[in-house]
Amino acid sequence: MRRALKYFGVGVVVLAALGWVALWAWGNSRHADPGPAALAALSSDSTVTVVEDGQFLVFRPTLQEPRLGVVFYPGASSDLRGYAPVLRRLAAAGYFVVGVSMPLEFAFLAPDRAADAQAAYRQVSRWAIIGHSLGGAMAASFVHRHPEDVQGLIIWDSYPPPNESLAEFPRPVWHIHRATPDGAPPAAFAANRQLFPSSSRWVPIPGGIHMYFGDFVGGGYVEDWEPSITRGEHQDRAVTATLEALREMESAG
Repeated sequence: MRRALKYFGVGVVVLAALGWVALWAWGNSRHADPGPAALAALSSDSTVTVVEDGQFLVFRPTLQEPRLGVVFYPGASSDLRGYAPVLRRLAAAGYFVVGVSMPLEFAFLAPDRAADAQAAYRQVSRWAIIGHSLGGAMAASFVHRHPEDVQGLIIWDSYPPPNESLAEFPRPVWHIHRATPDGAPPAAFAANRQLFPSSSRWVPIPGGIHMYFGDFVGGGYVEDWEPSITRGEHQDRAVTATLEALREMESAG
């Protein structure tokens, strides 16, 4: 009996290891690398200090005290640095932005990484959270389980997990999403609107696409349509809406 249990335990470990290897290989095959604009946005200047340590990618405003802390969860198989052009602009507006790296670049493997960021930067007392794609779903999961730890949630192009509805969450929730030229969201988003609070703000980016929330080269995401606006136009609209959302969250109780 003891030998059988030993073999069973070894089998479980082997299967788990094979699963991790398979997940890594699948993610690596569809990896989105940072583009030139993203790499250029990683340099510090007189307005934003950038610190990258492998665990966090931090954008800190240098000309003022941070108005609010912002944790950011990246999408699956996407290099965190690819979001640098957008995150840097949030910091330039006065927000202390902490992008968190994820195991194997899958946020569902560490949905509570926001708590690690909050613990690492205790000088910041109030936080909002942003997530893109899978990172958006896992940011919503964190809010569902830790509703008192954030001032609000901004989801970029995603929705909460079906078993972790935010319908009763009392603080601001914004959904900034790609849309058809007439402003309609993808069908999957519309079908899951009940997972958001009734007071949530939905901001469409007509003609935008999923991967335009960052600056990426490659990646395996299959878009629903061809973009009818440029990446720069998409990001301008995303930044404008995100800053409006963060200003609302600053005043949230």
